[in-house]
Amino acid sequence: MTPLSPDRLIQVLQRILGQARALPEDWEPEATTYDLPRFHSEAEFAARFSRAVDQILDRDLRDPEALRALLFECGHPYDYARLGHPLSTLYELYMQARSGAARAVSFASRTKPFLAAIEAATAPRGAPGSGAAVRLYTAGRLPLSEDGKQALRRKGVELREGWQGPLPAAPPGTALTLYASQGPYTDDLMQHQADGICYVLPQGGVLLIRRPEAIDAQRIQLIRKRTVAALLAADAKAELRRLAGLAEVPAATATERDCDARLVSLFPEVRECAYFCTGLAAEAAVFSAAARVLQGAAPEDAAPMKLFYAQNGYGGTCQLIAEILPAQERIEPAPLPVLGRDAGGRPFTLIDRFIDALPGLGGSPACLFLETPTNPELQVHDFPRLMTALRAHWARHGRQIPVLVDTTLAPLYPLFAQECTRGWPFLLVKSGSKYFTRGKATLGVVCCGEEPLARRILAQARAIGSDADAFAKPSQLAALAEGLSDLRPRMERIAANTRRLALLIREALARHGREVTLYTISDAQLAAGLQSGILSFYLPPAPTSHADLVDEFVEYLLAHAPALVKNRVSYGQSSGSGRPDVFYVINPEESTQGALPEAVKASQKKDNVQICRVSVPEHGDVELLGRAIASFCDMKYT
Repeated sequence: MTPLSPDRLIQVLQRILGQARALPEDWEPEATTYDLPRFHSEAEFAARFSRAVDQILDRDLRDPEALRALLFECGHPYDYARLGHPLSTLYELYMQARSGAARAVSFASRTKPFLAAIEAATAPRGAPGSGAAVRLYTAGRLPLSEDGKQALRRKGVELREGWQGPLPAAPPGTALTLYASQGPYTDDLMQHQADGICYVLPQGGVLLIRRPEAIDAQRIQLIRKRTVAALLAADAKAELRRLAGLAEVPAATATERDCDARLVSLFPEVRECAYFCTGLAAEAAVFSAAARVLQGAAPEDAAPMKLFYAQNGYGGTCQLIAEILPAQERIEPAPLPVLGRDAGGRPFTLIDRFIDALPGLGGSPACLFLETPTNPELQVHDFPRLMTALRAHWARHGRQIPVLVDTTLAPLYPLFAQECTRGWPFLLVKSGSKYFTRGKATLGVVCCGEEPLARRILAQARAIGSDADAFAKPSQLAALAEGLSDLRPRMERIAANTRRLALLIREALARHGREVTLYTISDAQLAAGLQSGILSFYLPPAPTSHADLVDEFVEYLLAHAPALVKNRVSYGQSSGSGRPDVFYVINPEESTQGALPEAVKASQKKDNVQICRVSVPEHGDVELLGRAIASFCDMKYT
């Protein structure tokens, strides 16, 4: 990205952060997902913002409304806050310009700036050969456990703590040299002859890339978005205000104990919890922890842990399992195809596929990760059948297979209260950035009950999270504590709205003699605690000039109900402050499932139409949206 002038950027920051309502609504820290039509790319965002800086200063713009309109036209560098935010990107642009680095990459972690650079540079779990492939220098002590340091040494990383003075020339065969400061940025850090310079912030850290030929920025960003996050928007805003000389604004905070108490009030069987800065950070820690615990004291001598998961699940999770974790842990990805039907016409389920795979597993370590209900088809898994198969496998081979369950779509599902799950290593691993926080903060939550193996895995996940500095920040915990306070009544209202919208969609198509394949939660499932605001359906086929009929449907709703609909990738949204809520409508192929292989996405189509997903909020105008959908059906099916 082309660097901006630091002085000019500071002048703009003083204007856009020093007064109310100068930022677009979706630039505020509470926004975690953004309009897909306004998502461009990091480079395009930087170019647009650079032009906005020139206009603001050359025209001496100070009016909040004028500033907000210009910033709105800049769009977004990413489509979700975990990847990055306009404010975290502005901080990176400032530090790139001030330091003279080729790139600045921020993290919601103090250790991940150097850990990600090492992960990107070292061969997957491999020995680097003669000499150290990576050299890591720091003037103090690295904030890692002894196990964490030993893991780096096994990768061929030479750790030089307590280093004083200039860095020595790199010996032949060195792939990467890093210098990690344990303090804030100072200009003299750039005098170190290292490929990358790392420094820390109160709630994160930054990697300054001096030699881009030695550090793959794209790989760094992939590791960042799948295992931690960019510097959180609230923390980026605080740093930018500090740079602009503006007064500190106190932020709401909460503690883990506050959140523990509220979770236990909702789920009395929960005994331990851990909180991570994102849902994927929680998954990365728990998946890695399961492998280490199951492989025992000598993981290098044990078989890799097979990690079973749905082939068409959330694209970020699939990429984490398939591409990121096997490079760091002894994990063998085992994706299960769950689309299609059996000889009797019944749809395949993840449980079917997993039980079919059990005989070939023997006594090797394994773990199962599943969503219930699934996204986007809302399948609810047959846990009694699963547990019968797992207990039989245990009796036959003496090996327990932990089950990691994501209930993000139905946040009140009482997993640990189910009779069939008792006495088995179940862990809840879910995104708290949806219903748990009303869409106000990226967050990951891990819980377990009393079962000893599950508690060992959670303890190991905490150790991994500590080394990665991947735990939730105080502002995130505040959003979680607040969101949990009204979760039960809120989900009841959301579920009622969802059932009503499903009825309106069916009626709109029935008027044209069409049926719709629509997935929603049944009355029995609602009674079992599976309240959700997700509707997924296949429109009946119709001619379209768009890439897919769903794309035309989304475009129509955006044009005809702009105050009701946003094309955003998340769910669980709440406008707050007494404002009406909006509905999120997406084609998952282009967003949440974007990282999946094209063949998997294509196989999800029905009559050559991709599935559509709607997130229904608590205070949305269901009747008005129903009329807009009926108008689309009148246009396409008359």
